[in-house]
Amino acid sequence: MARKKQPRVVLSWSDVEAAAQDLDEGPQALLRELAEAYTSDAGAESPVGLTGPWFLRSLQVQGHVGIGETPLVLKLPPTPGIVVISAPNGTGKTSAADALRHVLSGGVARKYELAEANLHYEDRTIQAVVTNGQDDVKISCSAVDAVRWQQPDGTDGPLPETWKSAYAQFSPVLLYPEISPVIEKPGLLHDFLKGGLPLDVLTRLLKLVDGVRTEGRTAQGKIEREHSAVLALVTKLAGAETLADLVRSSGPLPTAAQAAEIRTLTRALPRAVRRPDLPHNWILDKEAVERLKDAVNAVHEARVAVVPGADAVRAALESLVRSKGEHLEHLRIDDVCPVCGTTGVEWLATARTAADRLTTELETLNAAQRVADEQWRQLVPAALPGPLPAETRELLQRKFPDDGEFIERWERLSGRISGLKVHTASKELITDLFEESEQVGKWYGDVRSKIIAEYEDSISGTAVGGQQIEQWLDSVERERRACTRGVSAEKLSKAVEFWIKDTRASLFDPIAEQVIEYWGELNRDSDLHVTGLKLGGGTRQAGKVSISIAVGGTSVSPGPDAPKVLSTGQRNALTLATYLPRATQMKSPFRFLILDDPIHAFDSERVQYLARTLVELAKNFQIVVLTHDERLWRELRALGKHTRHFRLSRLPDGASTVQVADVTSPGMGFIEELDKVLGAEANQPLGSEAARTILALTMCRQALDTEIGDWVEILGRRAGWSGDRIAAARDKANDTRQQLDLLNAILAELGATRLNLQSFNPTIDALSSAAHGRAPEDADGKKRKQWIRQTRRMLQLIAGIEG
Repeated sequence: MARKKQPRVVLSWSDVEAAAQDLDEGPQALLRELAEAYTSDAGAESPVGLTGPWFLRSLQVQGHVGIGETPLVLKLPPTPGIVVISAPNGTGKTSAADALRHVLSGGVARKYELAEANLHYEDRTIQAVVTNGQDDVKISCSAVDAVRWQQPDGTDGPLPETWKSAYAQFSPVLLYPEISPVIEKPGLLHDFLKGGLPLDVLTRLLKLVDGVRTEGRTAQGKIEREHSAVLALVTKLAGAETLADLVRSSGPLPTAAQAAEIRTLTRALPRAVRRPDLPHNWILDKEAVERLKDAVNAVHEARVAVVPGADAVRAALESLVRSKGEHLEHLRIDDVCPVCGTTGVEWLATARTAADRLTTELETLNAAQRVADEQWRQLVPAALPGPLPAETRELLQRKFPDDGEFIERWERLSGRISGLKVHTASKELITDLFEESEQVGKWYGDVRSKIIAEYEDSISGTAVGGQQIEQWLDSVERERRACTRGVSAEKLSKAVEFWIKDTRASLFDPIAEQVIEYWGELNRDSDLHVTGLKLGGGTRQAGKVSISIAVGGTSVSPGPDAPKVLSTGQRNALTLATYLPRATQMKSPFRFLILDDPIHAFDSERVQYLARTLVELAKNFQIVVLTHDERLWRELRALGKHTRHFRLSRLPDGASTVQVADVTSPGMGFIEELDKVLGAEANQPLGSEAARTILALTMCRQALDTEIGDWVEILGRRAGWSGDRIAAARDKANDTRQQLDLLNAILAELGATRLNLQSFNPTIDALSSAAHGRAPEDADGKKRKQWIRQTRRMLQLIAGIEG
């Protein structure tokens, strides 16, 4: 039984060279040629190495999205662990995460819509400080400058390519706008998953190979078109059968020897015959013919109005009217008609009128004749045949012996046209001439095209044909290298595609197992299981993801649409399950993960599952979670994981000011606020001593009750209490002592040491009294300082439960 071929994993150029040993000489030679181009394309490695692992020390953001002029400053412990940053929606947590993504990625364009500019402050500044435990590096940018990398010695430059490449592969920042679209669109999911695989060497090589392949295809297409035109010519040439066979058998890319033989046979072809001297064909313009008919008709109408001899009559009348003879002068004076001798008939006026009328009629006739003659002159050469040349007559008779009738009709027609005065012709004669011309012209147009086609076929092996053959063979010599390299590129391209698919599968299989494992962790209570995940499709554009899902043991048809059976929360969980294996590979130089709103649409159980997952990851990674929901922080504390907790709040100043408060111990937050208020009162008192005492007791009581309440929530979950049970127990604990009793009851259930605060009973009594309006007297404020000091101590003891 044949052994299954092991997939080849190609990650480096040395891997490529090893894999190329299985290729033919052509692809191998091309690969050697591309080695130099590959090195140039890859570029020199940045002088700054990724001497990680890197942790995030701080982030400062100013003038970016929802953060205004007052900088938002986050100082983070640069060690493995978890930090939760909570904030109501619209407070600026996604603005901070997007700013971090922007500088760490080197300004890579985001794949979601976000207005970068802050409306209140346009001078953006972002600075992240990362550390590897030895060196702190500042990564920063402004509104106009590119991202810069500043080393501890103050030298700076662009972000190293090695850093940007690593960021693109491991993607240590995941924002909420990136979560749902990844599952909704299979193409995005494919890119998201494939982006975590180190395929840069192969994808860059494939790009170079594709460039050679494109050049080869272009060159091959050119010579194939020219070869087809040459073959069509020589196959029509009589006596060129040997040449036609050679052109056909050699193909578009003949060898040098074949090209030389083709040239020899081409030079031996007979010379071309003289091109037939054929009259141009005439084309009937029917609109122009109709205009000529109208002009001829106008001549006839004008002629009808003019009597015969009108010109002589007009001349005689003009003589009578204008003659200077003595006799006619007496006749004009005496009004005696020179024709009939009648007196008193005003013969002179009558003669003048008749002469003018005849002049007008004759001018109208002459004008109509000129129009008709001009239209005839313009129409004749284009729409009527001239005399049939003897050479043409002999050629037509020889080529088309059965068409003698049309030859005779042409000659009769040209004879009728010759010497014709169109202004004397009738409209019917004009119609007959052009109908005859149209019939003869149609016949002549057909036979003329056949004669020209025969002539062009006959010269295919001579001047024009020889030129085309030379042009094709010249192209062959110019494009031979591109075509040869293109053939090698086709083979090498297929090899690289196989390497990519093999490498992709080999690298992704363990990641897919982790995706399934994470999905199982985030969906422990569900009967919906992801049973398989594969990357498929092409290596260039058509990436595909096949997801296999089973519901209650019944498989859903695998494919990119399988996630449609998931709820919104499950889809977000699947996104996290696909993201975490990519971002938490131990070969990543980044030991931090930034998760923006990862528990969106999660129910309480799934929040608990995610908390367990993050606690495990936090053994090696610094995890920063930004969320509007504090359930995750409580679940993390319930699991015994010490978690720093910051809260963002927006000031109502209309300037997009975001404040940061450390609320890891919420009770301590009240005490710190109280210290600030009392410090301000000491410098410039505004209230009475009694008012300050009541304020101190009230805030100390709030601090103690809040801290105890948080620990009841945390330890209650750790003891397995449901949320409803915890809420009911807290409702029954109406004062501080009852809440302490509840906390101790949970500690006892967990087998932990009970909290003993009996030594602080006087202070607890004072706090309780103030809550009921019975504040103890404290004229000089000394007791107030003691209550604050002892409240701070009680808070420290409560915080020590986890230790």
